[in-house]
Amino acid sequence: MPLDLGPRMRRVLMIRLLLEEGRSVAMDRLCEDLWEGRPPAGAVSSVHAHISRLRAALEPDRRRRGRSRVLVSDPVGYALRIPVEARDSVRFEQAVAQGRRLLDEGSVASARRQIETALGLWRGAPLADADDRAFALAEIARLDEVRLAAQEIRATAMARAGQLEQAVVVAEELTAGHPLRETAWSLLIRALYLSGRTAEALQRYEAVRRLLARDHGLEPGPALRRIHLAVLRHDTSALCPNAAPDSLPEPGDGASATRLPLTGGGVPDDLPDVATGETDGPPHDRPDTTDDVPRPQDVPSAAEAAAPPPALTRPAQLPADLPTFVGRRAELDRALALLPEPGGHPASTVVISAINGMGGVGKTTLAVHWAHRIAHRFPDGQLFVNLGGFGPEESAMSPAEAVRGFLDALGVAPQRIPAGFDAQTALYRSLIADKRMLIVLDNARDAEQVRPLLPGAPHCLVIITSRDQLRGLVAASGARPLALGPLTAAEAREALARRLGPDRVAAEPDAVQEIVTLCAKLPLALAVVSARAAAHPTFSLASIAAVLRRTHGSLEGFRDMDAFSDARTVFSWSYRVLTPPAARLFRMLALHPGPDVSEPVAAALAGLPAREARPLLTELTTAHLLTEHEPGRYVLHDLLRAYAAELLDPNTPAEEQRAALHRMCEHYLRSARAAARLIAPHRADVDPGPLGAGVLPEEPVDHGQAVEWFTTEHKVLMAVVHLAGETGLDSHAWQLAWLLQPYLERRGYWHDQVTVQHTALPAAERRGDLASRARAHECLGAAYTQLGHADARSHIDRAFELYGKLGDTAAQAGVCLLLVMALHRKGDNRQARDHAQRALALYRAAGDRAGTAQSISAIAWCHTMLGDHRRAVALCWYALTLHGEVGNLRWQAATWNTLGYAHHGLGDDRTATTCYRYAIGLFRHLQDTPNEAGTLARLGDVLHSTGETARARTAWQHALITLEALGRPEADEVRARLQGLDRPAGDEAGVRCDASPPPHHRQ
Repeated sequence: MPLDLGPRMRRVLMIRLLLEEGRSVAMDRLCEDLWEGRPPAGAVSSVHAHISRLRAALEPDRRRRGRSRVLVSDPVGYALRIPVEARDSVRFEQAVAQGRRLLDEGSVASARRQIETALGLWRGAPLADADDRAFALAEIARLDEVRLAAQEIRATAMARAGQLEQAVVVAEELTAGHPLRETAWSLLIRALYLSGRTAEALQRYEAVRRLLARDHGLEPGPALRRIHLAVLRHDTSALCPNAAPDSLPEPGDGASATRLPLTGGGVPDDLPDVATGETDGPPHDRPDTTDDVPRPQDVPSAAEAAAPPPALTRPAQLPADLPTFVGRRAELDRALALLPEPGGHPASTVVISAINGMGGVGKTTLAVHWAHRIAHRFPDGQLFVNLGGFGPEESAMSPAEAVRGFLDALGVAPQRIPAGFDAQTALYRSLIADKRMLIVLDNARDAEQVRPLLPGAPHCLVIITSRDQLRGLVAASGARPLALGPLTAAEAREALARRLGPDRVAAEPDAVQEIVTLCAKLPLALAVVSARAAAHPTFSLASIAAVLRRTHGSLEGFRDMDAFSDARTVFSWSYRVLTPPAARLFRMLALHPGPDVSEPVAAALAGLPAREARPLLTELTTAHLLTEHEPGRYVLHDLLRAYAAELLDPNTPAEEQRAALHRMCEHYLRSARAAARLIAPHRADVDPGPLGAGVLPEEPVDHGQAVEWFTTEHKVLMAVVHLAGETGLDSHAWQLAWLLQPYLERRGYWHDQVTVQHTALPAAERRGDLASRARAHECLGAAYTQLGHADARSHIDRAFELYGKLGDTAAQAGVCLLLVMALHRKGDNRQARDHAQRALALYRAAGDRAGTAQSISAIAWCHTMLGDHRRAVALCWYALTLHGEVGNLRWQAATWNTLGYAHHGLGDDRTATTCYRYAIGLFRHLQDTPNEAGTLARLGDVLHSTGETARARTAWQHALITLEALGRPEADEVRARLQGLDRPAGDEAGVRCDASPPPHHRQ
């Protein structure tokens, strides 16, 4: 009969002792476990009291001061000595194992009876009194797994006995309760097919396939795919329940996956070799279920894991040379004179040429033409960037953005790029220090924008274009100025002849001269007029000159420059002949913040379907009022943008402008949401409300397309967040900033994250919305933590407080995990563990299974940082089971990393190597270079401890390259290790690299 053990704490103590299976537990460990790391002052006295009461309950006939034979004390602590058969969990597992043996032997009826007897022992949840204690989690998960395996054996026995309808019912219950358990789906599909319900079997397969793809980006595993194929082929030999129970897991083994030992010993002989592909992959990550997940053969061996990173890319970023380029002979001669003759001595300092002049004078055209002529003299490549210095204020590129773009172009993996701007600049200069490169910095605002982009070593040429004379750069950096004015009259006539043909130009010399004069010999104006004339070959050039003469005017923003007055004349003439829809679209494009606009966004601005917007864009490009610089992406020259903005207010009602602006922001918001859900499917979503008319968002179909979309629109999205905040579209501002966060985090754009969240936060405050304010503070806390900024903790605390006011315990738990990372960076792993345990309690209260798994991984990581490796191992296995159920690869990788560290701490280096190899394979798949580098460093530790010095050196060397680039403190530890290899024996550095902190769950 059941014993009355008294209050819950006493029952928890009983469970803690039972789990040790007769081994003694020290008093300090009991206090630590019972009070989750925070025992009160009277904890020891309380445990003694509970021990006394337990002894009285367990041995009621024992004399008052007699020696206990059941709950004994020894010099170590307390141990519970009860017969194995007295534990119902042991009897249950023995019965399940016997049932499986009977089934394998063909004794179907006996097997079913045995399994049903075992299941009859199951009453409620296992270890229910301790289900919130970390020490019990692994055992709870293991017992649950054994119970599920028993139910699957029961269903198989039913099917083998021909009781197919009963088997379907049991399998339906299993799939409903555990929708990601593929063995249960296999049983259900087999039973449905064999009972004559083929269509339903196929429907069930399609249902689980959609579930896996939609929620987790996975495909069904090979066993389930084989069953599906057998149903399609009506291959009853493969579907017969007597075929083989290959889809049934061994009790306690998880989802039919190979499993490493939890404790002690070495790696078993049957451990699969992940390097050769002889495995179904690490538990729970299902590596062969989808092309998006590393397959077994992709998981690196120890040698492969230490392979060097790929070589830097040779960039070739120059835009195409303009085929109609003419003239500028004197300027080109001066420019070419800056360089030594081919084959001569290279320059001893970097050569800088600063081309300056008014807008529309052809600075970029000259720079690109010159660059193409000399590109062969710079074999290491060409870099090009439009700095946007004289576009709308918000479109000007910061030096940090430009440096980051150059690092991307040089092939530096995103996670190898340091967080700070100074460190990024240093990395950029280091990478090109011994290179001969050509660098074009177009449309610079001033010397300050340019100076950080200048290389620090010779052999490079930098070409800069700007309306500013860049006197500071000339004085301080030795730049050679090249002032560019309008074309000469002869060059202007040659430009018209190139575009219109020499015969047509020669036939009307007076009209040509008037056009040249009215266009102020500006290349941009001449190009626009030529486009109009070329589109109407029957128009005389005299009639074109007459129209220009009649529409003479000035651009409001440049009234003091006669050249711009003449440019406005040209623009207005081209604008007046547009069709009304094209003219309206041209005006609406002034609302876009730049730097470029895609075809779908242009359609949203106009409120038209893409098929109707496309010919209007063609009309604008044909008229040279818009440039298609990449397929489907368009730019407005800054003068044309100013002209479009000038036309907007007089010709477009304010409410129409507001509606267009809203459609544009709505397009970016909806498209970003679709992309973000593919990049970070487990992250909290936003609710943008109903989709408005005239908006057709872009919808990437997979992770790769989502990343590509964010990469293409990155600069635009930054500008749109700012614009939304400035124009009162506060919901769009904070939601778009939140959706940008996963991409910015994975690319390491921490400064950009700070920028957008500083727009999002005031927008959220204006709305009075606690949730949006909390998210902005959370994102700022994460970014500032990565940057080492002092304000990180205040934003984290504020986010936690606001989520508390909302009653959002899951979000509070996520902030606790963010605080775990921040505390680890300060070296306070005990407090980090306390907050990880707090996260676990909050996630459990919220019923968040994915978050529960994340917090358990964080607790395990904290334990191994504190030296409690055995407990960390047990928690990691439990966490891996849960991560596998929700399909969270990022946390699976982090957990394998922790397992490797813990097993190394236990002296089990063979198992540690295998765990690290799994972690490195997943980190590489996820392009998580910082964590890959940290894991490589720790793999080097293991290889060194096993005497594999050469491979350890290789692993440490490649880890050091990345860690130094990231500016991470672990680089010093790895460097010390490498130096230790060159010291006499016994004098090696004795520092171990920390495990990387777990990812923040909201990422």
